[in-house]
Amino acid sequence: MSTFNGIVEEFPHIRIDYFRKNPDKPPPLACFLSHVHSDHLQGLESLRSPFVYCSAATKELLLRIEKYPHRMNFNKGILESRKQHYKHLAKLLRPIPLNVPTELELTPQLRIRTTLFNANHCTGAVMFLIEGDGKAIIYTGDIRAETWWVNGLIRDPVLIPYTLGDRRLDKVYLDTTFAVKSNIYRTFPSKADGLKELLEKVLSYPSDTVFYFRAWTFGYEDVWLALSAALHTKIHVDRYLLELYGSLGFRSQSSRWMDEIPFLSGFRLGNAFVPGCLTADESSRVHSCGPEFMCASVAAENAVFITPVVTRTQDGSEVPEVGAGGGVRDLYQSHELELSDKLAIEQLERLCR
Repeated sequence: MSTFNGIVEEFPHIRIDYFRKNPDKPPPLACFLSHVHSDHLQGLESLRSPFVYCSAATKELLLRIEKYPHRMNFNKGILESRKQHYKHLAKLLRPIPLNVPTELELTPQLRIRTTLFNANHCTGAVMFLIEGDGKAIIYTGDIRAETWWVNGLIRDPVLIPYTLGDRRLDKVYLDTTFAVKSNIYRTFPSKADGLKELLEKVLSYPSDTVFYFRAWTFGYEDVWLALSAALHTKIHVDRYLLELYGSLGFRSQSSRWMDEIPFLSGFRLGNAFVPGCLTADESSRVHSCGPEFMCASVAAENAVFITPVVTRTQDGSEVPEVGAGGGVRDLYQSHELELSDKLAIEQLERLCR
């Protein structure tokens, strides 16, 4: 769960991953969004300015997010049209390609340079390198700092002056979700090890077994890819997920900047379109359709349910995934009430007593 207040001391004119008004600070001249997990979107629904810089995939996903009550009512026929709660931000969201240093003019006299890097967290998730006026910081957002990923940062051409040269960052705004004293979180299996164990287990079942994997947040895309490739099957998802990830397809800028997107959403090969692994076909062996409208195939086939875990303790006990890294129930968002007026909050509290 993100507890960052959005303020970057070295660059006080910007805000990152927190968009509520701060009465003690002047309005920001630029905002940055690292990814679409709901704990990083506080205040964004009511934002009217300034521009928000993010990855192309983050923009496409954000514009299509439907909060849970509206989505359910539309599916039940109670509502005649869908409600995409961030669609009004289309002109404010400014996607920047990854690994490209990009100069931003905040005022005629004030410029900064930002570079986005893959955060190894979920589709579209990025870190920000912010440089300007002799200062430099990295804001990691949520990251999965596996060895291969860290080594990639070390040899990234844009970061080499900092990783192997003489330049120094003024500060790193670091994801510390699991930086606790508990022994439970001292070690984590790598994503590759987790996928290896998963595939060993699913491949031990008969070839006609149906599996159900509930993807309740953004970030499980690699699980879909691994299951699809190993079992030679598509992944059945509901209308909402299919449209979300379909927005990242070959017509979108994001399809050129995120490696997993062609596998998920398809790509153009000459004059033909090669579909991705996500499908509306309920005959697939693997299902990630929403539990509230679970397809008949899962119920009828006595499916094997796949439940993710974070790690294991020394005695072998499994630590369940409960959304500690952000995005808990992310695909099931509800509304937020934003009251920046302290007097209004006090009046509301009195009414609720």
